[in-house]
Amino acid sequence: MRWHLLTGEYPPGSGGVGDYTARLARALVDAGDIVDVWVGGPASPLHAAGLRVQSLPDRFGPRSRAALGDAWDRSPGTVLLQYVPNALGARGMNLAFPRWLLARRRRGDDVRVMFHEPYLSFSFARPWRNGLALAQRVMAATLIRASARVYVSTDQWGKYLRPYGAKRLTIVPIPATIAGAADASAVQAFRQRFARREGPVLGHFGTFGGDVAGELTPALREIVSRRPGLNIALIGANGARFREDLVTALGLADASSIVATDRLGDAEVAAALGACDVLLQPYPDGATTRRTSLMAGLRQGIATVTTRGFLTETVWSESGAAALAGAGEPARIADAVDRLLDDPAARRGQGACGRQAYARSFSMAITIERLRGNGPR
Repeated sequence: MRWHLLTGEYPPGSGGVGDYTARLARALVDAGDIVDVWVGGPASPLHAAGLRVQSLPDRFGPRSRAALGDAWDRSPGTVLLQYVPNALGARGMNLAFPRWLLARRRRGDDVRVMFHEPYLSFSFARPWRNGLALAQRVMAATLIRASARVYVSTDQWGKYLRPYGAKRLTIVPIPATIAGAADASAVQAFRQRFARREGPVLGHFGTFGGDVAGELTPALREIVSRRPGLNIALIGANGARFREDLVTALGLADASSIVATDRLGDAEVAAALGACDVLLQPYPDGATTRRTSLMAGLRQGIATVTTRGFLTETVWSESGAAALAGAGEPARIADAVDRLLDDPAARRGQGACGRQAYARSFSMAITIERLRGNGPR
C-alpha cells in the first residue's frame, strides 16, 4: 500500500503533529507500506527504503497543489492529511486547498483526513477572530466532503464535526512519540539527579505551556504545602523557566529538591520518566487520547495522576489507565498524588494498569490497524 502523508511540520524543528507524523511514517514502512511525506514547511529531504520526505514549494499554495497533483498522477496512493487549520498556511484560512482536495476526490483519489484540531471557537472576548473561526468551519466541512474516511484523535471531536457533515468517524488515538524502553543506567543517572532528598520523585513531562502551567502550579502548591521538600522533576522544554516561576509562586527559600531538565532527546526523556515514581499530568480541558505527554508515561507503566475535564473521554474512567481528579481542583489532585506516593503497591498497580490500557487502546499498533481497517471504531 502506498501512502501520501501531508503535514504542516516534520522533524527536525517541529511540534507534536510533526513528531507524530514521523513515527507514523516509520510504522507504516515497518508494516510493509511505501510512504511519501509531503511537508508544508521546512524539512530535511530523506530518501530511504520505503520512505521519502520532501518539502513542498509553498505552504499548500498553488505550486504545492501542482507538485502534489503531478506526483499523485505518477504514483497513486492513499492521501492522508494530518490536519491542523493553521498548518495549511494562509493565516489559518487556506480555503483553496480543501477545495482542491475535493476536486481530487471527485477525480478518484483516495483522500482521507486526520483531524488533530477542528477549528477555532467563536469568541465575544476576541471578536476579530470570528472571521477566522468561520473560515475554518468552511475548511472542515469541505475536507469532510473530500474525504473517503475521516479520522479523529479524540471522539470528542465528533461533537464539533458532525454538524458539518461527518457521519462516520474513526477514532485514532495519538500514541506516545518517545521511546518506550529506557536504558537502566540512564534511568539511574536521572534518579540521582532528581532525588535530592530521601523519598519518592514526582514528575511532570511537557512543554509547560500557559494553560497547563495554570493547572500545574496550584496543584504543586497544594502538594508542596503537604510535603515540603518533595523531590519534583520538571521534564521537557521550558522546564527551567517554569521552575523559576514556580519557586517564586510558592515562595520557597530552599528549592533544591525541584529539578528541571529543559528539552531532552527521546531516549533521555524515556530515562527521565523512568526515574519518576509518580507523574502528574494535569490539563485544563482534561485528559484526552490526543495528549502525547500523557501517553509517554502510560507506555512506560509509570503511575500517573491526570485531570477530568470537558474533553475527557469515557475510556479514561473505564480503563483506569490513570488516577483522575477534577480539573481545577488542586486539593483533589493532591489527594490522588498523596495516595500513590504513600503506597508503593498502589503505584505498581496503577502503573501496570496504565501500561495495559496503552497497549490495548492507544499504541501505534492500534493506529496502524485502524488506518488500514474499513469502518469506524
